[in-house]
Amino acid sequence: MLAPEDVARLAGLDGYDRMLAMDEMARRLGRSLAEVEQAFLAQSSGTTQPAPESADLPAPAPPPAQAAERLDMSGLQYAYDPSREAKERRAQVAQAIRCPTCAAALGIPDVRPIRVTCPSCGAVTTFSA
Repeated sequence: MLAPEDVARLAGLDGYDRMLAMDEMARRLGRSLAEVEQAFLAQSSGTTQPAPESADLPAPAPPPAQAAERLDMSGLQYAYDPSREAKERRAQVAQAIRCPTCAAALGIPDVRPIRVTCPSCGAVTTFSA
């Protein structure tokens, strides 16, 4: 799936730089990041890659909504951002919750269900209550 020059480029990178390069290749090839990573690992180790599954398969279902772990907002502070957009976002914050992946505190409005992307770890979670 990956061209030999792409495999060589990825082999020369590591950590975050490799992840960014894989993400760019995934977008360019119309594949998922996991597929590109799997192809790179298979091609760099010299093993053959399994045939890709049919593109006609439906997209995986989103993860089920979770109940939010509410936090006391009295001890929390916002990151410094003096822009008007930040002030508008802060005005909408009604409660604080904890990210289920990294435990970072997140300020969200009372809208449910709500899909939240954690700015710390990038995990996307849907909360229902």
